[in-house]
Amino acid sequence: MATPDPNVRISNAEREAVIGRLHAATEEGRLELDEFAERSRKVYEAKTFAEVEQLLTDLPKTTGALAVPAERTTHPAPALELTHSYTTLRKDGAWKVPARIVVRPQHGRTVLDCRDAVFTSDDIEIELDLKYSGFTLVLPEGATAVDDNVQLDGGRVFNRSRAGGDGPRFRLTGRTHFARVHVRYERRFLWWRW
Repeated sequence: MATPDPNVRISNAEREAVIGRLHAATEEGRLELDEFAERSRKVYEAKTFAEVEQLLTDLPKTTGALAVPAERTTHPAPALELTHSYTTLRKDGAWKVPARIVVRPQHGRTVLDCRDAVFTSDDIEIELDLKYSGFTLVLPEGATAVDDNVQLDGGRVFNRSRAGGDGPRFRLTGRTHFARVHVRYERRFLWWRW
């Protein structure tokens, strides 16, 4: 990181970074406790980097600049990747549904039965990359699914989702290459359910 302009006002995060540097110097024995308390007070009173830099001149520079914490970035939750060829892959029962699923079959069939699944998020993105394949999503009661972002290069999308449910919301994205996508709820006939 470049050395900040001494005339720029200091932020709260940058103040905390300076306090952290003073605390580290105290732990190393470079500052006494009363010096640490006095300098910390001055850091909180400082308005610009120039006022803070003079509090650090007699301490070794570990990075050559004020240690300003980087902004925290939230990493997306890892996706469940389903990649298979010439076979049928089925997820059903009490399986854990992550917030993002990537489905990449070639000449295969994928069935995601979510009727009894455990959801980690209310919004689930399913990214499709289907080649000569079939994909079926069985929704639990109250769930909804939107397929507006699926690019079709042959094939069709059959979405029988009903709007206005209070359950999980599925968003289908990606593309299909001569593939069929079915989104439906549970089917019943007498005592059979599928």
